Amino acid sequence: MSPSKIIRMLIVDDHEMVRRGLATFFDTCDDLELVGEAKNGQEAVQLCEVLKPDVILMDVSMPIMDGVTATRLIAKRSPHIRILILTNSTGAKRESEALEAGASLVLRKTVSIDHLASAIRDATQ
Repeated sequence: MSPSKIIRMLIVDDHEMVRRGLATFFDTCDDLELVGEAKNGQEAVQLCEVLKPDVILMDVSMPIMDGVTATRLIAKRSPHIRILILTNSTGAKRESEALEAGASLVLRKTVSIDHLASAIRDATQ
């Protein structure tokens, strides 16, 4: 299958194991290209200016700047970037805050890899 569009991805999570796991997954997808990683929201905001990703996978709970704050800043500066929240949290309040901040979708970190890939592709349609 020849991809019609390469989706540029930025992973934002304070856990290196999560970032590495997602990076390994993206290596197996012809249409998903990892362009960068950040370990907190502040790094994500800075990297967006330089890397210009199509989609960001954003954790909610991180040091220095949380994912909701980063989402709000990125969505305001670069509304074309789609932000998918990946979280361990089951709090409806935090999910609602993320969506209000500009996230396109909130997914649990227990999501299947196939469902995650579909959500990323759907976000860019």
